[in-house]
Amino acid sequence: MSLLTIFSAPKPFSDPHINIIQRNAIQSWLGLSPQVEVLLIGEETGLEQVAAEYGATLIKDVRRNEAGTPLISSIFDLARQASKSSYLAFVNGDILLTDDILTATRQVAEQMPERRFLLLGQRWNLDVTSLMDFSAGWQERLRAETQRRGQQHFPAGSDYFIFPRQAFTDPAGNCTIPDLA
Repeated sequence: MSLLTIFSAPKPFSDPHINIIQRNAIQSWLGLSPQVEVLLIGEETGLEQVAAEYGATLIKDVRRNEAGTPLISSIFDLARQASKSSYLAFVNGDILLTDDILTATRQVAEQMPERRFLLLGQRWNLDVTSLMDFSAGWQERLRAETQRRGQQHFPAGSDYFIFPRQAFTDPAGNCTIPDLA
């Protein structure tokens, strides 16, 4: 069983900037550890091609509201069903992650014997305008670049949520998140 499943419902890859930042984010997730699985959820333009190119698992059958916006409840439910991990992380499609996220997940889980927690973090903004080099040392290079040019986002930003797989479910295992878009 893997430690963490990272799941996301990326935007369409049709805008050149969105394409670059989402590709960088997905590659950062896939480069974390063999203990991490990555699920991409939705049918947005370019998503199937990116999932195939990087070897991420694609899940297409997300429920949507009348306007065609994916429902959060469906995204979380699909991820839980497909996951083999003890912990899940819903991450916005443009968020780069380093292995610090795995350390934090382990530390919080060890402190919570009942496995009831929700881990959030404050992000750093860094303008990345090209595809990154994910060869050996990429995390150290990213940290150094973030220290040079990055700006810490205000504390209210919520771009990732890490939680035990049984969170947001009733005793029967059904998703308890409302059908929000």
